Amino acid sequence: MADKNIIPLFPLPLVVCPSEPLPLHIFEERYKAMIAYCRSGMEYGQGKPFGVSLAYNNKLYPVGCTVDLEEIVNEYADGRLDIITTGVMRYRMLEVYKDKPYMQASVEFFDDDEVVLDGSLRQRAITLHLNLMELINGETTVEEYDSDERASFRIAHNAGLDVLQKQKLLEMTSENARLEFIIEHFERVIPEIERAEEIKRRVRSNGHFKNLRSLDF
Repeated sequence: MADKNIIPLFPLPLVVCPSEPLPLHIFEERYKAMIAYCRSGMEYGQGKPFGVSLAYNNKLYPVGCTVDLEEIVNEYADGRLDIITTGVMRYRMLEVYKDKPYMQASVEFFDDDEVVLDGSLRQRAITLHLNLMELINGETTVEEYDSDERASFRIAHNAGLDVLQKQKLLEMTSENARLEFIIEHFERVIPEIERAEEIKRRVRSNGHFKNLRSLDF
């Protein structure tokens, strides 16, 4: 485990994973103050990260992910901001502080356990992900996966996971376990989407003139 650190905390009804882009619209005064703190020193490459933790069903989940402030897209006259952030490091909260307008937390950072990556799991997850994207988009999707990236986090960006599934994925410390989790998810939802597409195709075909050959009995 890495050293403990105190970071600003942004509780949100979503989960962000390492390397995942997260655009945000900042409009509450307390989070304007938080972003002002985080962006201080940005011009010198010394911007400060903040943590995004899942706040769901009146529960604040202890495992979250820090994000780096990458870009201020829009800055409005009233102080509102449109920003682009990117997920960086996972953490576990140790203690929460409420002595500032925004929450802060003492955290410990963690990463995966050292295990040998199962290449067949990686390839299976990528193949199913591309199948899903083709079903959703109606066309073949071409995506490049770097050999050294953790494909599970890349895939989780648009895998159709709900927030609790994505939170579970974030908490796992094995890439192989995450890939197995994603494969099980795809093997469950892809046939459901295919069935739904077939139903839509049948509905669309009703009411149209059909040039059909009769069968002989």
